[in-house]
Amino acid sequence: MPSNRRSFFRVMLWIAAVGISLALIVTAIGIWLGARHLIVPHRRPLEDRHYAVYATPADYGLALEFTDVETTDGHVLKTIIATRATNMGAAERTRRMDERLRAKGIKRTGESRGTIILLHGRGGLKENMLTVAQRFIAADFRCIAYDARAHGESGGEFCTFGKKETDDLSRVLDFYEVNLKNRGESLGPVCAFGNSLGASVALQSLNRENRIVAVAAAAPFADLAEVVSHSGRKMVHPRLPQWLLDTSMRVGGWRADFDPFAISPLREVALSDKPLLLAHGTLDTVIPIDHSYRIRETSISTPLIWKEIPTAYHYNILAEGGDDLYQQIIEFFLSSVRS
Repeated sequence: MPSNRRSFFRVMLWIAAVGISLALIVTAIGIWLGARHLIVPHRRPLEDRHYAVYATPADYGLALEFTDVETTDGHVLKTIIATRATNMGAAERTRRMDERLRAKGIKRTGESRGTIILLHGRGGLKENMLTVAQRFIAADFRCIAYDARAHGESGGEFCTFGKKETDDLSRVLDFYEVNLKNRGESLGPVCAFGNSLGASVALQSLNRENRIVAVAAAAPFADLAEVVSHSGRKMVHPRLPQWLLDTSMRVGGWRADFDPFAISPLREVALSDKPLLLAHGTLDTVIPIDHSYRIRETSISTPLIWKEIPTAYHYNILAEGGDDLYQQIIEFFLSSVRS
């Protein structure tokens, strides 16, 4: 073989080797970044609306207390307990819900009817849930909200989508059960309300946490691997290979010490007949409404209440559902704590 041909083939082999190496490096970086995006949520700062509530909580109908709760693996969760202020200011949301409930013959008792745990979505904050609490306190519920691990001011680097978050929820209940008892109070019946990730954690706790008597879930996912694949293709490319998505999830699970393929609220709802209210936006493209359809079909809950919001996307389901949705959730919880 002439020397120039040998030289040509050597060059081609070198180019091919470099190309393959670069492709492998780019793929490895993509997998690592995808894994990081999965398990490390963006920590959002407080907004002006949050500071406004903290400055004068009574103007929003709230009395607030702040407490730290330690998880079983040593992280600190920042929690808020929200009750109805003794001397409310304008408190427009609370007073409006007062009127709606009175019109239905639901009167205030002046005593706590129970506790509602409020669980925010991925990338969210406990402060986001104070708007929800403003409605629930109208029915004399005590509300407890907290920054999930790896969110807000809470400790922890990784989100595990329910693997460790369900235990965190139980730790929060453990803490407040003792805390309230020391003050001559009690948790009473416990309900859970969550949206998006928080809704999915609540569903996974339905059978595992005996103190929870009912769950209201807004826009939950049915299966983590499925929603991650959907999100990855939506963000990167519709034809993103499944093996690439699966590898990224496995790397993320390895880093955060959990199995992403085992996270399935769909399986969990088949294990509990506790009351369940499901709400989902028809226009949701983040977690398509099909997830809630399948949860509804699989659930053995009694009763199971379904609420589809035709005008809602993912992030505006509570705003689009409005007071009608909040009232329906309140009446559902009231019925559940009386059962």
